[in-house]
Amino acid sequence: MPPTEVTNVIQPMKMLRCGVMFLALTAAATVSASEDARYQAVSALGELNGVALQCKYLDQVRRMKAAVVDHAPKERSFGLAFDQATNDSFLAFVRSGVGCPPHESLERQVGHQIDRMAEAFAAR
Repeated sequence: MPPTEVTNVIQPMKMLRCGVMFLALTAAATVSASEDARYQAVSALGELNGVALQCKYLDQVRRMKAAVVDHAPKERSFGLAFDQATNDSFLAFVRSGVGCPPHESLERQVGHQIDRMAEAFAAR
């Protein structure tokens, strides 16, 4: 094969390979972004859980734990994210000395956050 014919065959193959790599990187970035959204949603719920624990809103604590079990995959990393956010929030709330929010207000926030988490996991 003359050199120009080889170039005519190789060039489209290089372009195809670059296109495939671009699609793979784009898919990986999309998975990473959706994974981040799921961890953020679980962590945000954990933050509310820390406040609910300190304020002894145990009905909301149970509600949040049930939501994590219902929506998040049974992976250790999601449980750890929830627990870490709960612990950090609990300690920060105690240190802040701020009073407990009204139960109804926290209940609305929890409902909103549960919906956000459900959406993040449904978008898989």
